[in-house]
Amino acid sequence: MNLTARATVEQFEQAKSKLSALKKDPGNEVKLKIYALFKQATQGPCNTPKPGMLDFVNKVKWDAWKSLGSISQDEAREQYCNLIGSLVEAEGGSSAQVTATPVGGGATYETLLVSTADEITTIKLNRPAKKNAITPEVSR
Repeated sequence: MNLTARATVEQFEQAKSKLSALKKDPGNEVKLKIYALFKQATQGPCNTPKPGMLDFVNKVKWDAWKSLGSISQDEAREQYCNLIGSLVEAEGGSSAQVTATPVGGGATYETLLVSTADEITTIKLNRPAKKNAITPEVSR
């Protein structure tokens, strides 16, 4: 897609259908970005009251949407299309590894995301279907 041209509503609809055809889970952070861009593209800047602090899921979604500020619906639609396009491209070509490989060993974990940046290793639970509930295997 040409970055100087705005994404049309038709391209936006095509991106929505491509998203549902993805085989790999893009991860929670990417899904939050997709959600926020979708809301911004369809409804404009966040205009709903902030959910309560114990409504964890909706609070995170609200924060993601609110973080987009006042970018236009056209800009959000374009970013949404570009993001979905990059996910489709990554899946078709050189696919990005979704599961993490621990530093010390060769095993991969399906329920943990492990990343290292600036000499800091971050471990995140990755069980969105189970709302990141801790299992006996994870707690060891």
